[in-house]
Amino acid sequence: LTAYSYCMQHGLFEGSVVTVAAGNVGSGSVVCGVTHCGGKRTLPVTCPYFVSRRADVLLVQESQQLVTSPFTPDTTSELSMKHTPYITVTGTSATVTVGLGTVSGNANDPIHPTANDHFIENIFVVDQNDAVIAMSELSATTSPPSLTFDIPIGTNSMRAYILCNRHGLFQGDAVNVTTTTTEAQMCELTQCLPDETGVVDGRCVLFDVIATDCLVQQLLMHGTSSPFTPDATSELSMKHTPYITVTGTIARVTVGLGTVSGNPADPIHPTTASTDPTLVHYIRFIYVKDQDGVVVAAVSLTPLSALPYLEFEIPAGTTTLTAYSYCMQHGLFEGSVVTVASKNVGSGSVVCGVTHCGGKRTLPVTCPYFVSRRADVLLVQESQQLVTSPFTPDTTT
Repeated sequence: LTAYSYCMQHGLFEGSVVTVAAGNVGSGSVVCGVTHCGGKRTLPVTCPYFVSRRADVLLVQESQQLVTSPFTPDTTSELSMKHTPYITVTGTSATVTVGLGTVSGNANDPIHPTANDHFIENIFVVDQNDAVIAMSELSATTSPPSLTFDIPIGTNSMRAYILCNRHGLFQGDAVNVTTTTTEAQMCELTQCLPDETGVVDGRCVLFDVIATDCLVQQLLMHGTSSPFTPDATSELSMKHTPYITVTGTIARVTVGLGTVSGNPADPIHPTTASTDPTLVHYIRFIYVKDQDGVVVAAVSLTPLSALPYLEFEIPAGTTTLTAYSYCMQHGLFEGSVVTVASKNVGSGSVVCGVTHCGGKRTLPVTCPYFVSRRADVLLVQESQQLVTSPFTPDTTT
């Protein structure tokens, strides 16, 4: 055997010839398949959001429920039956629902409820290798909670997990798979927080859900029903406090004193994506209230958000703004009240949309393969064609 490697920068290299002994020769013929997207020679594109979010979920389980593992199915427990996820397979597609009543057909069996202070916030599915193959972010506006996805090639077993904002992480039973698609796992959230949602009595329902859930987690994980307030003597506080800056009619919220002080020695909140629940560290939510306590803007962030921030147009009628940031490790922090001058107030109303997958407040789930391959393509263009930009359309050639 002689191996060859092709480097995108430095070209083609040949290795030394290796003699193969008769005892090391297999019985099959050449397998004609090679890919990093699907097929027999699969090197899956791992989505870092899935990996870090799963670690984040395990951190919540440990901090909130004081256990390090998911709760397993228990048919003698009403709580378990209400929270257990079930996978239904139809052809090459699978759907996860929550609660025995979603699959039993018995109206007396429990189904997980959806309320502003009690809902399923995340569903994910792993394969036989314990790799996450699908994930969905949900909120109290998502009812009933579910996740539908195409089963990736190479999958022969699946297990679903759900995170309830009050009761923690639950796993379902393993389900065997006999039929899959011919495609590899997609590096994207199957379902995202909604871009637009209802307004009730002038309040954005989803914004209120986010603010309520942050307070629920603050109580469950940190033993207080109030946000932590600014403390200039505390490194932890200065790192987590949200700061509002106003330019024209646009308000921008950043987290950490160093984002506004101009002093490089002042702290800025880090964003650490990791498979280790003890290391994953990021701002999950930022939201802003006006003088009446109405949430006028919010954003849901991910472990891939390099600098946590929220930017929005200041709604008409605003006189003060107060920002809040929720860290997955350290809880909910409140910033100082900022007075808004009349010249900085916009003419529009609250924009009721928040997402990390699309819409007005976009923080995309970035697939690293796409990013790296694009850079590679540009390198080829420069090395091979001696230009640094793509060729543009020319109807004369």
